[in-house]
Amino acid sequence: MSRRFSLSTLRTRCKRRADKENDSHISDAEWAALISEQYGELAQIIVDGGGRYFETESTITATGAASYTEPSDILHIIEITRVDGSYRRRLDELMMQQRAVVIGLTGDAVFWEFSDDQIFFYPNPSSGSYKVLYIPQPPDLSSYADADLVDLACPAGERFLIWSVARTAKDKSESNYALCERETEKAREALQ
Repeated sequence: MSRRFSLSTLRTRCKRRADKENDSHISDAEWAALISEQYGELAQIIVDGGGRYFETESTITATGAASYTEPSDILHIIEITRVDGSYRRRLDELMMQQRAVVIGLTGDAVFWEFSDDQIFFYPNPSSGSYKVLYIPQPPDLSSYADADLVDLACPAGERFLIWSVARTAKDKSESNYALCERETEKAREALQ
């Protein structure tokens, strides 16, 4: 179950937690940037802990091309499968020492390789459907509109984001942020 709040609600809650509701030395745009930065850290904590909360899937239709452009928001590939009707077969990631054996072959892919922004299949398939299960990059929330929703995953994610943004805001204004630091770390432990 997701835990979603609008960007404006998060900004207001962060301002309150930092006791900066009527303090204009941090603009709304900077608040959004602070929220975005901490949201990226929140997402990374979930991913590093093995959480699959943010994973998504993309389809590649094989055409015989040498390679296929990765999804634009990819952070980490979990797996790639070949779809054959209702059956999926997992492809293995190609090890460098296997490359010489399969390069130049055509047919249904058994291996995949990721280089720069390209996904390569070996053997090279001329047709077929392949699913890429991956973790996306956290979005840049500084470009979000006030009404856009931000998914914090769980109550610990909510606490982590709000306390960590408040900590950064208090540090910027050279205020004591010791409580914010302690609460951020408690939320980080709960999130992990």
